[in-house]
Amino acid sequence: MPAAIAPQTLIGLGQQEAAIRYQEDRSGSTWTNLNRYAKETPGMAGYDGQSWCVIFLLWLAHRAGDVSIMPQTPACDVAITTYQSWNRWSWYPALGAQVMLGSYGQDHTGLVYQYNATQIWTIEGNTNLTGSPEGDGVYLRVRNRSDANVYGYGYPKYCSPMVTADANWKDDNSLIKTSSGSTPAYAPYPGADFFRTGRTSPLVLATAKRLVAVGAGSYTPTADIGSGDLNAWSTWHTMCGSPGGAYTGTPSEAIWRLLQVPHSH
Repeated sequence: MPAAIAPQTLIGLGQQEAAIRYQEDRSGSTWTNLNRYAKETPGMAGYDGQSWCVIFLLWLAHRAGDVSIMPQTPACDVAITTYQSWNRWSWYPALGAQVMLGSYGQDHTGLVYQYNATQIWTIEGNTNLTGSPEGDGVYLRVRNRSDANVYGYGYPKYCSPMVTADANWKDDNSLIKTSSGSTPAYAPYPGADFFRTGRTSPLVLATAKRLVAVGAGSYTPTADIGSGDLNAWSTWHTMCGSPGGAYTGTPSEAIWRLLQVPHSH
């Protein structure tokens, strides 16, 4: 059964990634397509170094709690046929829909976070803002709905109703009955007082695992805050570009949010 994931959950995660301005690896003056999203998404590590626009959306679903709400493929054309087999394909945009781009939708994809009668606003991986065909990172884009490159839309298996321009769309009651899908994907900032040596909490363990996963530390994660955790936070502060100046010894809300710690319950 799919997890309780609402459209706004994926939209929020995607907007956070765009705000971070993540870019793929680079070799000299050449973008390589090597990226964190393929490495961190179940079943996609073998595609690292290939086009990753679809993989980025799968990563969002994975971080939200259930990658299976989207087709399990790195290929746009396979995603389209899978959505169609699920009866979750539309020619109209919806909040949280996966827009497919290209003459037959085979070239590129993004997540719709807003639309009106003439345009869609999207979150896209492996793209850019320069007009170059060489994508390099995660960006927010605006496209005309009438653009010949905008082919159609796949509707992921969300557990809450979709806001859609498709007047004939019927939400899947078997999915919606599982949950309202309103649970946030990431744990909120626990406050500066939380980060004390000796603090014991499941959230400490979840945080330590993320610090190790992003390369801020190489220690063994535990449920107790120790010097390894605090040193890793200092490293993460630097990795984030030292927002607010020098590290004070306590993680700020800004770098906490960038770490994207999952709920520990």
